[in-house]
Amino acid sequence: MFLEIKSLRVEIIPVTMLRQNCMLVWDQKIKKGIVSDPGGDLPFIIQAIEADAIEIQAILLTHGHFDHVGVTMALQQYLENKYQREVPILGPSIEDQFLLDKVTQDVENFGTKMANIQNVKPTRFLKDQEILSFEGMAFGVLHVPGHTPGHVVFYEPTACFMITGDVLFKGTIGRADLPYGDGALLIRTIKEKLLPLGDDIYVLPGHGIGSTIGYEKLNNPFLI
Repeated sequence: MFLEIKSLRVEIIPVTMLRQNCMLVWDQKIKKGIVSDPGGDLPFIIQAIEADAIEIQAILLTHGHFDHVGVTMALQQYLENKYQREVPILGPSIEDQFLLDKVTQDVENFGTKMANIQNVKPTRFLKDQEILSFEGMAFGVLHVPGHTPGHVVFYEPTACFMITGDVLFKGTIGRADLPYGDGALLIRTIKEKLLPLGDDIYVLPGHGIGSTIGYEKLNNPFLI
């Protein structure tokens, strides 16, 4: 699935049995961009990068769940071999390190087998309110805990969209019933950090179809 949001183009690639939305985002003029949350199905992600002829500048991670990060290390190795330069892995916040350290264990515990799965070592963790600047785009980092302790959202103000991972979906919010989840905190931080950004901001979630902040203000039962 492709979206055109002002000067940027987004390809959504559902991966893993959980149909997680890995995303390619790139500037259509210079053909440079990023990939977010490469959770699995590495050949499909590589095929999309090559078909779109994109130069990937970085890999961004919203949080540490295996369906969002599973093939991150393998993708980084492929890209660095291709470009002969570093391709940094950025995010999530350091509070999710415990999840990144047990990706392979979590896949096994889920009762499935996935190729190219590795525990993840980010180039660096991210902090709330920092800016990630790339050629053709820039993302504000918003720490929005509750689904996981270190979950971050990536907000592109010029193109008016955000990559929300498993924080905010159309009509609902992320699960908070795991031992490290906090539903009240999740709702509060969504209201404090995401909703004030503007009704026209397009929401690109980690699963399912997109939405807007305006729609969620009026229709999301967790936020009304």
